[in-house]
Amino acid sequence: MERVATAWLALEAGAGSPFAVGIVFAARMLPSLLFGLAAGTIADRAERRRQLLAVGGTAAALMLALGLLVRLGAVAFWHVVAISFLAGCVQVFDAPARQALLLDAVGREIGANAVALNAFAMRLLGAVGAFAGGLLIPLLGVANCYLAVAVIYLVGVALLAAIKLPKRTEHARVVHPPFRRALADAIRLVVAMPAVRTLSIAGIACEVFAFSYMSAVPVFAVDVLDAGPEGLGAMNAAAAIGGTLAVVVLSALPSRVRREPILAASYLTYGAAILTLAGARSLPLAVAILVVVGACAAAFDALEQTLIQMAVPEEQRGRAVGIWVLGLGSAPLGHLEMGALASSLGAPSALLINGALVVAGALTLFARAPAYRFAALSLSGRGPA
Repeated sequence: MERVATAWLALEAGAGSPFAVGIVFAARMLPSLLFGLAAGTIADRAERRRQLLAVGGTAAALMLALGLLVRLGAVAFWHVVAISFLAGCVQVFDAPARQALLLDAVGREIGANAVALNAFAMRLLGAVGAFAGGLLIPLLGVANCYLAVAVIYLVGVALLAAIKLPKRTEHARVVHPPFRRALADAIRLVVAMPAVRTLSIAGIACEVFAFSYMSAVPVFAVDVLDAGPEGLGAMNAAAAIGGTLAVVVLSALPSRVRREPILAASYLTYGAAILTLAGARSLPLAVAILVVVGACAAAFDALEQTLIQMAVPEEQRGRAVGIWVLGLGSAPLGHLEMGALASSLGAPSALLINGALVVAGALTLFARAPAYRFAALSLSGRGPA
């Protein structure tokens, strides 16, 4: 819901400029680059549930503030950028604590299924939220959309407070190194572990050229498909539905099935789907393609988070997710690049260029990392290159 409202507000406050949408999404993702490793390190040291409670409460306050600015008619484009940046600063501390808390609750044995199930819940409710946002904007206005987002954050805080963790987790005692040394250890994970390094490079490339498609969608909806906020909501919901379907499949995969080849296949299909989206000229066709785009995005996301946690020792799982969050910090480059391309060449050409680069990146992963080829499924005991 927040993504639909922010994209629409960015277009309105930025005089319809595609680059304005890119700036807002870049501001939202920049904190991942600035604070990703620190957030992961804190998640290994702090009480994870309390960290998530603080995230939810602060996010609700920010959404309430933005909704009030819009309601009072006092919102300017820089307000949207600033609050997007602050919301990103809060959210960067969510993923490391949330993903590590998942494995705290269920253990490593079924950790991959738990991550996928959590992603299923997020994608399913993301689809509901996107549809709701598309309907709320023309019916009640953007301000009320943000107020609804704030209320939903508070509902999440209440649910989180009720979680009971297994006693083995609550009473675990880990001797933590000094923060500076723990942060240095997180950096060394990328340098010293080939599995983490491969996932980090692939994740950054995908983040810059694939996930940045979101900056082109609002412009594509308005300029190419002549759709209003309802159409934009339907397009975002389609991506969320596709993501939901993908993580349902992932959550049901037996633990013995290797995830690396599935990640690489999702990467390749992601690029092909973006290329296909560039040629869509009707809303129903674009919605259908975005189901595939969303499925690939969710699969890549969930698999990368799973594999990067499984590649490191137990006490460094939070830092591993912090490395994943750091990779998300490359997103501003992608959103600014996509916004600039859409402004100068149009949204379809921007999608064509980035889709081709995604396909090239996936083919490079297949060529350089044998464990990501499907032939590697039959090789026992081999990790990613």
